[in-house]
Amino acid sequence: MFVFVINKNGNPLMPCKPSKANHLLKEGKANVIRRLPFTIKLLFDASENIQPITGGMDTGSKKLSVSAICGMDVIYKSEVELRNDIKKKMDQRRSYRRNRRQRKTRYRPARWSNRASMRREGRLSATMQSKVQSHLREKKFVESILPISKWKVETATFDIHKLSNPDVEGKGYQEGPQKGFYNVKAYVLDRDGYKCQSKQKVKHSKILHVHHIQFRSNGGTDTPTNLITLCEACHNDLHAGNFEMKGKKSKTKHATEVSILQSILKKLWEFEETFGYETKFKREQILGLPKTHYNDAIAIACEEGEIPFDNVTVYYKKHVSKGDYQLYKGKRSEKRIPVGKLFGLRKFDFISIGNLLGFIKGKRSTGNFALCDIHGLKVTDSINIKKGVKRIMARTTTLLQEGATSSPWINPGVSVAQNR
Repeated sequence: MFVFVINKNGNPLMPCKPSKANHLLKEGKANVIRRLPFTIKLLFDASENIQPITGGMDTGSKKLSVSAICGMDVIYKSEVELRNDIKKKMDQRRSYRRNRRQRKTRYRPARWSNRASMRREGRLSATMQSKVQSHLREKKFVESILPISKWKVETATFDIHKLSNPDVEGKGYQEGPQKGFYNVKAYVLDRDGYKCQSKQKVKHSKILHVHHIQFRSNGGTDTPTNLITLCEACHNDLHAGNFEMKGKKSKTKHATEVSILQSILKKLWEFEETFGYETKFKREQILGLPKTHYNDAIAIACEEGEIPFDNVTVYYKKHVSKGDYQLYKGKRSEKRIPVGKLFGLRKFDFISIGNLLGFIKGKRSTGNFALCDIHGLKVTDSINIKKGVKRIMARTTTLLQEGATSSPWINPGVSVAQNR
């Protein structure tokens, strides 16, 4: 284990052993400024003897990982789960606003493409902006506790066409599936065999329509994957709400996001670029480590002949929204949701009660709360928090928990606050 050290001016120094940190704390020469990861700040002027530290980052669309290596020691590693719920929340907010316009409330005119942010060149979607900021946030955090000398980042490029069609090769890249068709509608009708694709047991009409699976008003596109053939009767029933139709999940969504991420990070940040095949070779052939995100980050940071000693625990992080904004539920919003503090605790507060550690997942007015770990795995469905509860960490936009390297998905972790 390492204790991270910051000098009197707030600049990071080389980490020290826990015994050295305890000695400084007992003599009153340092203060604790962070419990997880455990960080102290010196109260006296100290010389800055900095050794080269290499930071490695494994970028991703769902998760990112960071490691830091000094000489032959791994001194930091983390795994961050990124947000993928922003689009869903924005769609929900849009539906609330549209519904409100139909009720007897003050008039709220619809605003479409009159916002300057929608016309800005190089505009990013809210989801992509969040993921870019998450990568930069973790970089900034590591640099605040460690004097990183250089960064090595794995960037990835994907063949989107081959992901959609694995058999494509040669001139097939120039001859897409729509070659020879007059327009997209003609291609979709031919693809579906000029038959209604609904599974409704009704008498189908002979008139065929091409339907958007995800409506354009909800962000759907005119691509063939979002279009389907329906007869006129089924099309009318679908819009009347008699049945629902769900589209297939995109196979290239996360590959596209990673490609966008790496292109943006190159513009905002100078780093040494590595590639996936190099990471896999070093992790499997040289280090002999199992496939995990943080092990990939270690392989990225180390040099080719280097085998670092890994004796540190991994810090699991998860980015969540700043708060819960739905205040009422029910057909007429008659039930109030306790989104604020209940018994002095909020959702996602990290607490300990008895021998249990976990994040608050659900709250009840009776005081029986549900707890989970940072991965969302259940710790307990119901435990009374009226007595013996201790809040270790208040909710922030970045949830943090220390986990064991051997079994991170089972072990809920032990907080440094309890060890101290």
